Amino acid sequence: MKKIYIAYGANTNRRAMARRCPNAKPMGSGFIVGQRFKFNNVADIVPTQVGSGVSDAPAVAWEITPDCEKALDRFEGFPSLYRKIDVTFQADCEYLNGFAYKMNYTGFHTPSPIYVDGIRTGLKNFFNASYWHMIDNSIDSAIIESFRMEETGSPLTKRVGGKQWR
Repeated sequence: MKKIYIAYGANTNRRAMARRCPNAKPMGSGFIVGQRFKFNNVADIVPTQVGSGVSDAPAVAWEITPDCEKALDRFEGFPSLYRKIDVTFQADCEYLNGFAYKMNYTGFHTPSPIYVDGIRTGLKNFFNASYWHMIDNSIDSAIIESFRMEETGSPLTKRVGGKQWR
């Protein structure tokens, strides 16, 4: 049985997904409805606040097999680091239901530039160039938020779901 996996971080990269999940088939680019980017060293999504002016998180939909899901679970540290949540994915005027990985820990930490570049490149390889500015704004807003929260001494990271992390 195949599933729809919605990737917004490292798994937006075609080559990386080909290594991890050779049977995954890209379905296209779109947005995770009602979710925005956040960084806690690595990518995460959090609910979009109404009226915040922050757009839905750009993402890539993949059709995956059970073997792909097992490989992704290992890569994402499921269920310790990430848990799975149901999300709605919008591509043009079409909506799909799928799952995404959601971090089990709160907090903000600025990601490495190399990691961020991989996400930007992955997303831009799927999206039309007319969306690139929006992709950059979504990612840059999340980086700035992480940086500001680190600078002001945001609350310590705490676990909010899943099993205890290693």
